[in-house]
Amino acid sequence: MNPVPFAQKSKRQRFAVIGVVVVALAVASYFGIQMNANNPAPKAAGGVVVVEATEVQPADIQDVITAIGTLRSAESVVMKSEISGRIAAVSFSDGSRVAKGDTLITFDASIQEAQVNQAKAERDLAAAKLKRTQDLFDKKFLSAAALDDARASEQIAQAKLALAQATLGKMSLRAPFSGVIGIRQVSVGDYIKEGADLVNLEDTSSMKVDFRVPEQASGRLRVGQIVGLQSDAFAGQSFPAKVTAVDSAVDPLGRSLLMRAELRDVSQRLKPGMFMRVTLVLETRKNALTIPEESIVTQQGRLLVFKVVDGKAVSTPVVTGLRVTNKDKAVVEVVKGLAAGDVVVTAGQIKIRGNNLPVKIAPAPSASPAAATPEKSGP
Repeated sequence: MNPVPFAQKSKRQRFAVIGVVVVALAVASYFGIQMNANNPAPKAAGGVVVVEATEVQPADIQDVITAIGTLRSAESVVMKSEISGRIAAVSFSDGSRVAKGDTLITFDASIQEAQVNQAKAERDLAAAKLKRTQDLFDKKFLSAAALDDARASEQIAQAKLALAQATLGKMSLRAPFSGVIGIRQVSVGDYIKEGADLVNLEDTSSMKVDFRVPEQASGRLRVGQIVGLQSDAFAGQSFPAKVTAVDSAVDPLGRSLLMRAELRDVSQRLKPGMFMRVTLVLETRKNALTIPEESIVTQQGRLLVFKVVDGKAVSTPVVTGLRVTNKDKAVVEVVKGLAAGDVVVTAGQIKIRGNNLPVKIAPAPSASPAAATPEKSGP
């Protein structure tokens, strides 16, 4: 006998079938809940919740900002020619150290020397003419106007001599400060035009790095703060520096503030132009109580942790301070609510459905139960 399709049954029959299905689902759900209640997965035998925990320990922590910057020497200049001329001598070796005032490059100065000699002769002639004019004026043979003309001619001759001597002086290129010379771009005999690049000079006795920090930190910046510098060229090493200047205005485009730090590289390993990662220490807290960030739970707008006391999880409100990253793990300073030696739950809080619930602390994943105390955190 073929069954009557559901769609062809009467309305009363269809409602009866639906009612039976609903009742069956309700019964199955009830028994499922009872089985879960009798066998709760989050709890260990005896109704005790298994959690992970750590001990609160004092540690030194630092609030830092990371940035990037480029290393620069204390003084840096590209030596350029102030005149046009032919190079007569190069008086340095590439990459050598020079002192302030040392002659680096000498140009052919034969024309300029001749101009100086000519200017000297014209000055001497003007001086002699002025002397004779003065004598005749004293004897009332010449007017005051003639004396004034002679004085003016002598002053003009002096000015021409000074100009010729200044031009001659520019035929020798001298180091403006002590430092390390770069690799020259010219040779003896080259004809150089005015403004041409000749060689760079770097004073690496001290180095500086410029970097930018967010404007939100502007109220916590000051000269003298400690900076750590890292470079890919020296992996695993940090070079200490100190903030020497903070810009007076915030960049309106990037909303950042320019800072400068200075360091002394006595080993002379660092080179200008290196890319540097900057770590700026805003604040250091000594013996601060810290806990892992995952220990903190938010309930009804309050921050709290579950402190393990006599085998039970006790809900404890806390007041937090700095949040820092220590060994790639975020830790939070606890200003109020905990003491050194307290044990707080770090994992399994979701299983805790009330206050003073019995808990069992699981051993650390890679340590024995006796060695479950966390390592002291620090900068």
